[in-house]
Amino acid sequence: MTMKRGLQEFSGVLIGAPGPSVRRSLRRMAKVRDRNPMVARFISERMARRFGVYINPKSILASTVRMPHPVGIVIGEGVRIGERVSIYQNVTLGGARVGDWQAGNYPEVGDDSTIFAGAVIVGAVKIGRHAVVAANAVVTKDVPDHATVAGVPARVVRIAEPGDTAASA
Repeated sequence: MTMKRGLQEFSGVLIGAPGPSVRRSLRRMAKVRDRNPMVARFISERMARRFGVYINPKSILASTVRMPHPVGIVIGEGVRIGERVSIYQNVTLGGARVGDWQAGNYPEVGDDSTIFAGAVIVGAVKIGRHAVVAANAVVTKDVPDHATVAGVPARVVRIAEPGDTAASA
């Protein structure tokens, strides 16, 4: 983390901006998840009340996950999110059917991916590394690495070359 970004995050926490505050709560929840599940549940419920973000304590998020506008985000129990993933407002990641928590049918998001506003990713879906999920897309099938998906249901609209940085911008 650069010095400037660290200073911005620190000042955001001081003034109560939702992005840094949610990130801090996520770190705290990850620390206590295994030792004290009741405290982790309390932190999760507090985030839901205060910021409108529901993240199940059993979900696994990397510490570098970014939520620039953390409002209306729902992340279910078995979801796994990789490093440097950006998640925008009103995104839902979770099971597709009742009882998926028993079967473990939850999404897995690869490193350096971006999920734009209003996207829904449900079921046992794997989002590849450097993938982009467009706004309001409904993803029910796997997304390959470096792909951009859009639509309902989501379809691949572009596959970028591995060195192309425009796909993740």
